[in-house]
Amino acid sequence: MTADVRRLSLMPDPRGEFIRLCAPFMAPRYVHPEGVCDCVRNAMFDEIPDFEILNAALYGMTERGVPTLNRNWLDREKWPLIETTMTAIAEPVMECMFGTGPVKRAYEYVPPDGLPSMPPVQDLIP
Repeated sequence: MTADVRRLSLMPDPRGEFIRLCAPFMAPRYVHPEGVCDCVRNAMFDEIPDFEILNAALYGMTERGVPTLNRNWLDREKWPLIETTMTAIAEPVMECMFGTGPVKRAYEYVPPDGLPSMPPVQDLIP
């Protein structure tokens, strides 16, 4: 028995399967990709009431690493809902990915242009 990738919410452990498929796309950008993926998944479940659109959005997330809804993944009568769905999930997903939501990224201090404000840690002069 094989599972349709677009039916992630029907799998025995849908959260774990989504995180497993999502994390490789998030790994190059985030320190804890599984936390970001879990936050994004929760945001999608909270904001998308339509089951078919939810499955398509979950599929698009794992395929591309960002929330995506392709018209080919939905019936024609659901196409008008794509824009409103993407608008609804935009803010919570951005909060997950960029630090104002439950998963927060630590930003390192980036000095302004010019000479460094701190002396070098190691003197490299021979």
